[in-house]
Amino acid sequence: NTSLLSQLPKCEFAHPIKLAFEMAGPLHRSGYGAAPGLPVKPNRPRFCILPLLYCVLVPWAVFCAALWVRSFRLRYLHPAVAHVVEAVIWILALCLQFFALGRQARRIHGEKVDPSWLNFVAVSVLVALVVAMLLGEHNFQANMEPYYDVVTLQTYVDVDPVNARGEKLMDAGRLVFKEGSYLDLKHSMGYKDSETWCVAPVTTRHLDDNSTQLAVVDFWAIGKNCCSGSKGGDFKCGSWSTRFAHGGLRLLNEAELPFYRLAVHQAEAAFNLQVQHPIFLYWMPEPIEEVNAYSISGHRLFRHAVIFYFWFQLSLVFLAVLFISQLAAI
Repeated sequence: NTSLLSQLPKCEFAHPIKLAFEMAGPLHRSGYGAAPGLPVKPNRPRFCILPLLYCVLVPWAVFCAALWVRSFRLRYLHPAVAHVVEAVIWILALCLQFFALGRQARRIHGEKVDPSWLNFVAVSVLVALVVAMLLGEHNFQANMEPYYDVVTLQTYVDVDPVNARGEKLMDAGRLVFKEGSYLDLKHSMGYKDSETWCVAPVTTRHLDDNSTQLAVVDFWAIGKNCCSGSKGGDFKCGSWSTRFAHGGLRLLNEAELPFYRLAVHQAEAAFNLQVQHPIFLYWMPEPIEEVNAYSISGHRLFRHAVIFYFWFQLSLVFLAVLFISQLAAI
């Protein structure tokens, strides 16, 4: 009985960390009752579920975290904190690369190294991080930064463009003018440089009426390359032809302000107008809803990217398993 028990294969228990990354290879041990000395046909590779879950979830989690940090409010309000978080993610990803390269170097030098998914995870994490950084940068620049820029400012409704003054509304981000406000296209103007910078006054009255006092015009609709230039009178920017448009989003690009100011100065001289503290606006029907659309678009892009990348990473793992299985069958 003792000799019979000694012939049974011993049970082996892998270390938990080793089990997390180990892919079991072909079995070469003779089973109980097999004829001694006869080779046993190798089995196909057995894949542990836990390492495969790591291969899917770890790169996907890195992608989600990096995309969120790169896209949303943390970066806008606390950019230094966001940079620290990004740096920590990069350091962890590079440490994973270093560990995987170390294993590969030992294998090249002839050292026996257990089969592992670590190389696959390391490369997948690096790819996920690069894609998340690029996509997050696009999402922030195109959607979330314009949204945060405007919502941190004030919203004013029922503004009278004739009696209101720009100096009182310097903190405005969104303006909705009173009913009857319109663009006076007759007094529009354009400043031509490498591009044409177009402006048109917002008013509720005719600016040509015979008054001893010059009309004060502080609110100007703007656009780029949508008028002929210094001749004036042909402003076709934004929602210029929409009869329901009576509001706008404020221009916040500091680099463009000097060009629009030059266009206003030309209109001021050509039409005998008075401009004190000009506020430049993108003319549109619903500026409040327009700003909210930026936020909706940014969050929609984040959700779609997270869902897509999960299925993308799952597909990569499936293809890797299929490839390894095909190699083992050869």
